[in-house]
Amino acid sequence: MTNDNQDRDLTPVATDDESGGSRPLGPIRDPLAEATRSIGDDPSLAELIAVRDHAPDLKVVAREAKRCNDEADRLPLGLERTYEERMAEVGLQIVGLSCAAIVAIWPTDTTNDADAKRALARETQPYCKDIDFGMAPMLSVEDAVRIRLHRAAFDVGALVVPPGPPGPAPSDRGLATWPLSRFDLVDAVPLAGGPATLDTRGIARWKAFVDAYPDLTALVDRFSAMIAIADRLTVMAHRNEPDSAALSRAAEGARILAYLAAARAAIWPAMLHSADAQAKLRLVALINDRACRHDPLHQQAAIRHLVNEANFIARRFRFGATLELNPQWLPIV
Repeated sequence: MTNDNQDRDLTPVATDDESGGSRPLGPIRDPLAEATRSIGDDPSLAELIAVRDHAPDLKVVAREAKRCNDEADRLPLGLERTYEERMAEVGLQIVGLSCAAIVAIWPTDTTNDADAKRALARETQPYCKDIDFGMAPMLSVEDAVRIRLHRAAFDVGALVVPPGPPGPAPSDRGLATWPLSRFDLVDAVPLAGGPATLDTRGIARWKAFVDAYPDLTALVDRFSAMIAIADRLTVMAHRNEPDSAALSRAAEGARILAYLAAARAAIWPAMLHSADAQAKLRLVALINDRACRHDPLHQQAAIRHLVNEANFIARRFRFGATLELNPQWLPIV
């Protein structure tokens, strides 16, 4: 993201060649698309189990989410910036929110996963850390719902997480770098001060990323297809057949694929009265229908949280001409 001849994307597309020279960086890739690129719309049982068993490094993804958000905040503000700079900001925010979606949607299997979720939750929480004490009585219903959805989306479930590092003893030194937790995104992502460092080429790459708009209708169709697979496999697994454990694992993989597709459809903005806008409205109805199903609560909350957060991106994409969703969600708790 910065002008230091390095590719800082989640999935680098170009590196220095063996001769010592460098070749131009390729297009920026959507993290949600890359996470499921090898899986088609008619996956096998083995492919679904492989999806469930091969989680990405959520700490790496969480770092990318923070880096994209930090760089977006450093771009120029106000009316003096160019259209390309505005689209670069939109692109950075889409990738940052996409990385956050991966962290939120993926199940918590290890302590590292829990640390990544909790660290990113701290960095993306609405308002301030003292919300329970100072501001809670002044919150509107909408703001309270936003906070609760955010907390639910990054919830680590029933996993027992060991305590963080102990505080310093009276004789300890090195207090300036004493760890606050096992994984802290502030420590993992050094703050880059000063003006934005995206050069003209970097701005163009991010604008090209936004121009490569996905087919939201196809993404919602994929969500429906994967959820149908997950539901059917769940029914088979509940019959206590000999391979029920594998069926349950495959069902979890299908749900992950479904919710990653739903996240991508929720994040990308849609123009009013377009087919993409209709796809987003259909997605809301489908997610509402999952309120009483087998889907994990953190995955359902993640999509609802992303729908709310995507409204901020939509306003920057085409102010007044993009669809902003404020659904009447069915309670999931």
